[in-house]
Amino acid sequence: MKKRLRKKRRLGEFREDCFELTFEMSAALSNDEIDVLTDTFIEMIESNGLQFSGGGNNRWSGIVQGPYRGSATESDRQVVLDWLNQHPNVLNAHAGPLRDAWYGWSS
Repeated sequence: MKKRLRKKRRLGEFREDCFELTFEMSAALSNDEIDVLTDTFIEMIESNGLQFSGGGNNRWSGIVQGPYRGSATESDRQVVLDWLNQHPNVLNAHAGPLRDAWYGWSS
């Protein structure tokens, strides 16, 4: 396959990796405290050059990926997981393994 097609289809050297993320916020948090925690979480994601797609109320789930046309790395995964585990109001944080962001989700 030609390079142009590999890039268009995000294959080979153009593959983009992401990881699934789930975590719970303490049920004792008020709505204002949840808003603050959510804002600091998104600031941490953006300050590390990542993107998060997902959401929730007390239980959050989503996908973390790199910048446009980029991949999340194992070190990105660990940074996000460490931040969540160090926060006292975050419970049961889990980050899945790196996987292809475009293919293989239905299997």
